[in-house]
Amino acid sequence: MNGVIAPWAPSSPRPSSPGLPPAIREKRERFVSRELFHSPSLPAGAGGRPGEKGVGGYEGRPRRGRGAGAGTLLLFLLATPVLGQQAPVTVSLAPNGLTVGDHAQATISLRVPADLVDAPRFPVWGKTWGEVEIVEKYEPAKVSEAGGTAVWEQRLVLAAFKPGRVPLPPARIAIPLKTGTVQATTPAGLTIDVQSVIPQGEKDPKPKPAEALRPLPLGERFWWTVAGLSAVCLLGAWMLYRQSRRATDAPAAVPALPPLEELAAELDRLRAEPSMIAMHTRLSLALRRYLGRRLPFPAVESTSSEIQRQLLSRRMPGPLVRQTVELLRACDLVKFARQEVGEAQARERAEAARRIAGEFETHLAPREPEALEAAG
Repeated sequence: MNGVIAPWAPSSPRPSSPGLPPAIREKRERFVSRELFHSPSLPAGAGGRPGEKGVGGYEGRPRRGRGAGAGTLLLFLLATPVLGQQAPVTVSLAPNGLTVGDHAQATISLRVPADLVDAPRFPVWGKTWGEVEIVEKYEPAKVSEAGGTAVWEQRLVLAAFKPGRVPLPPARIAIPLKTGTVQATTPAGLTIDVQSVIPQGEKDPKPKPAEALRPLPLGERFWWTVAGLSAVCLLGAWMLYRQSRRATDAPAAVPALPPLEELAAELDRLRAEPSMIAMHTRLSLALRRYLGRRLPFPAVESTSSEIQRQLLSRRMPGPLVRQTVELLRACDLVKFARQEVGEAQARERAEAARRIAGEFETHLAPREPEALEAAG
């Protein structure tokens, strides 16, 4: 993998100035550092013109009020001790020998002065870096600080799906210095070597022949799964057995009373009901249930008008149908409209329901043969 960018080493050792006083030597060092980042007169490739990359990827910024010739001469005389420093941005990629789709970790290291105004602003990464997919990204963090220099790092997890050398284009990092913000970039020409999973030199590779079946060991997980499922099955069988025993031991259901007797029993229980609303609700339900059982139709779910149509369609006497519907509508006024009704009137309505049911029984009772012959 062509991923590790080595620090730039000086071509000659850093000269010393033992004959200069400490104050002058410190002033010269400070001036050289300032000119290195901001001088407009550096040659090309060393931060010379505005917009060009300087040492370590920095861009030069023009300064006002300084001569170009004097700045160039002074910079070349004094910049030698500083050019021996390491490049500020390096990128390391690992591991080596990647194939298509493998993950690689890229570590972007930035060496900057420790007295920055704010933290360096690393790129706002999207989903890709060039043609490489960014699987995961971590926040930049300061990893060390010594001798007035701080090291910041950001880690990225990359995955390339294109064989060959995949380039990683330069990315900018903003460095807020006290004198202004400068830009640093990752090294140019950075690539990832990705190998194809298809053997080279084969235009039409053939798949390997199928291997014979190999027995796999059951393992401990298999037996734990069998034991758990067996326990669940036994528990379900036991619950079904208990449920069947409860159904067998339960007392036999009381057979339902005939429709008229059921209505009469409910009317007797309504005598102890103190609430008029509850009394009329139960009275309406009892009468509807009687009609639904005696004349098979869903009377409980039907409205009063629907019950009227059902009774007329079965050729019930008109006066009897009118009394039944009037009683049901009177109960509806109390249930839904909260009409006030006295206790005596409520008792009269309960007796009216008993009388109406008796007339229905008389009309629906089978007639004797003699009566049928007399009728015609």
